[in-house]
Amino acid sequence: MPVIDKNTVIFNTGKPVDFEYPIAKIIEIENVIVVILHIPPKREYNLNVFAFSLSGDFLWRIANTDLYYKNSDCPYVGYTLNENDQLVLFNWCDTAVVVDHNNGDILDKYVTK
Repeated sequence: MPVIDKNTVIFNTGKPVDFEYPIAKIIEIENVIVVILHIPPKREYNLNVFAFSLSGDFLWRIANTDLYYKNSDCPYVGYTLNENDQLVLFNWCDTAVVVDHNNGDILDKYVTK
């Protein structure tokens, strides 16, 4: 598993990847490292999920999608793996997205409240 140092992920190869904001969570799913950034309040930075290979090569960034609750401040804040072992990301605006962890495609979405 990569090492987190505030805004930097250091991969097992020693390759560092720096981000504008601190790292909130790292998830490893089938040789893909998914990074969720912690976005401070009142900052509009909603595409705050990135994925990398185990060696640190960039794979994808979460795509923009329509939300169930309209607000400009809707970063992703959590995740789970569903019963099909698919990555599900949750944001502040009552939207959950099911994501293909290999390529970042949004497979489904649903309201959480």
